[in-house]
Amino acid sequence: MVTKTHTKNIPNDIVVIIPTYNESTNISTLLDKLSMAHEVFDILIVDDNSPDGTSKIVEENYVRNLKTIHLLKRDQKLGLGSAYRDGFKWALKKKYQHFVEMDGDFSHTFDDLMHMLTFKDKYDLIIGSRYIEGGKTEGWSRSRKLLSVVANFVAKLLLGIKVNDMTSGFRIYSRDCLEDINYYDTKSNGYAFQIEMTLLACMNKKLIKEVPITFYERDLGESKMSKDIVLEAVKFLIFTKFKKTKNDK
Repeated sequence: MVTKTHTKNIPNDIVVIIPTYNESTNISTLLDKLSMAHEVFDILIVDDNSPDGTSKIVEENYVRNLKTIHLLKRDQKLGLGSAYRDGFKWALKKKYQHFVEMDGDFSHTFDDLMHMLTFKDKYDLIIGSRYIEGGKTEGWSRSRKLLSVVANFVAKLLLGIKVNDMTSGFRIYSRDCLEDINYYDTKSNGYAFQIEMTLLACMNKKLIKEVPITFYERDLGESKMSKDIVLEAVKFLIFTKFKKTKNDK
């Protein structure tokens, strides 16, 4: 795998990592919004060689002009989990202390991010949760909501973890958390990656805080949800439950 990094000096101790694939319709507006907080956090875009020119927009319009925005270009589409693994690896080599996972399609809001950051010094993992009091989703069909709610309930039941939204992709990890849980050994790439990371944090007795958020369905671009992503999560849960049951005997 070939990657190319475009970066400048690192002034902040928080980095927001945003994986992208064909987000040219969203990326400029998103970065314009997030760059208002340039004194609070840096931004790393991890782009999987988007054919729509997402990385070109980031490089030419932002990286060249703003020292707080960075770009990691990968040579092929490798998935969400892989993007975060490479993003964490890049960021851990810098002086960052807090690592944010955030979508690139406006599903997650700036205001929710700023609220979540108020807890960063007290917890190892902060999860933006749709399924605690005050959390919600907007723009989803009933079937999509039901699938997500059931998936999280089953994951919570099978793994024995007291986290209500294990598939949330809106998170903040501390440096200590990422360094302790062997994140790079994770194998999942879809939403199963978020479940796997939550499980690792729990196994390593990390302090976890769920903060209510509102998740918005994207207005522009195409959803990355697929049957393969759902199937991967199901397989991960079954395998992990089987392994746990076997080890408990």
